[in-house]
Amino acid sequence: MLNLSFDHRSIGHIAMTCRFSCVLLACLLLPSLLLPGLLFAAGNTDDDAAQARRDAVLVRAIERMQDFNYREHPEVIAAIDRQLHRTQGTPEFIRLVKKFQPAGIEKQLIETLVGDNRSAAVEAAVLLLEMEHGRPLVRQRLIDKAHGPVVAEVLGLLGNGRAIYFLSEITRQAEQPFDLRRAAVVGLARSKGGQKKLIEQADQKQLVGDTWLIAGALLARSDDESLRKAAGRVLPQPAQKDAKPLPPVDQLAKAKGDAVAGMKLFRGVATCANCHIVNGHGKDVGPNLSEIGSKLSREAMLTAILLPSAGISHNYENYVVLTAEGQVIAGLKMSETDREVVIRTADAIDRKIDVDDIESMKKSEKSVMPENLHHLFGQQGLVDLVEYMATLKKADPS
Repeated sequence: MLNLSFDHRSIGHIAMTCRFSCVLLACLLLPSLLLPGLLFAAGNTDDDAAQARRDAVLVRAIERMQDFNYREHPEVIAAIDRQLHRTQGTPEFIRLVKKFQPAGIEKQLIETLVGDNRSAAVEAAVLLLEMEHGRPLVRQRLIDKAHGPVVAEVLGLLGNGRAIYFLSEITRQAEQPFDLRRAAVVGLARSKGGQKKLIEQADQKQLVGDTWLIAGALLARSDDESLRKAAGRVLPQPAQKDAKPLPPVDQLAKAKGDAVAGMKLFRGVATCANCHIVNGHGKDVGPNLSEIGSKLSREAMLTAILLPSAGISHNYENYVVLTAEGQVIAGLKMSETDREVVIRTADAIDRKIDVDDIESMKKSEKSVMPENLHHLFGQQGLVDLVEYMATLKKADPS
């Protein structure tokens, strides 16, 4: 005879096992069993809040279903699409994109790339750079005036191979705005791979000159000693007259100066007025600086003073002419015809030279503006000078 007696502990164990099995079975089967009802509910409401709740439940149910092709169900596609739009710009949006891989999602990813949530933006960059149609969109936004610096920042935070490639394209394009190239340099400096690329570009003379100082300053702070030493060789930082190093250019740009003292330097010791006009005062050799404060950041002004040959404007390239008599005339080429060349010297004198008298004429890599001007007035004078230049802004039309 079978002994069918159980003690209370055995009965409890069996009951617990049965309950666990039922819960497990429900978890496996419930999404597919409830799907028809969920589809009906999701498509039959005029209440936006209720619609959002039902879409969320449906999407969660679909996520739990194995081997379910949601693309065969228009109602599911619509619910997922609505949920993607609701969560755009958030980590939840990125999670849904990765899970469902919807077609034509690139536009929404681009909007997330330039959104406020940096975590979502970096993940959006990862996805876009993996997509054939996503990479051109990233490049397009990167050179966009409104969004370029933001995209450069996100790519710098990402710091993978493709991000470094995109940023390094910008840092060697002189035609791109300074603010964008600066943002690209900062982005590259965030990762060791990017730091190596900056050093490589500087060594090969591919890095646009007006970002040398910020690149050198950032790389001098690298936690990799070998990279710091390599940067010191190819991107040396300017020094004061007594050979003591100046603070990095980004720190100098934050220093507060005296604009009145800067104006006196501009018109006097600094000799700026010998070549530049400000509101009718000065000589017309270099660019007119009457609105320079509206055109350049303080950092860009500092770079122009400390490294004048680094970012020579196209219309202000220096030429050196050797005449048949052995005379050397250097300055800006104002005009050139079949008969003569006109060179404007640093003294604002136009020299007309017959073509037949020219032995050679070469474009110089050196600016007409002299180097080491800051040695004349020191670090505080440099800050004061930039403070004054920052006040020179375009007049308000109102």
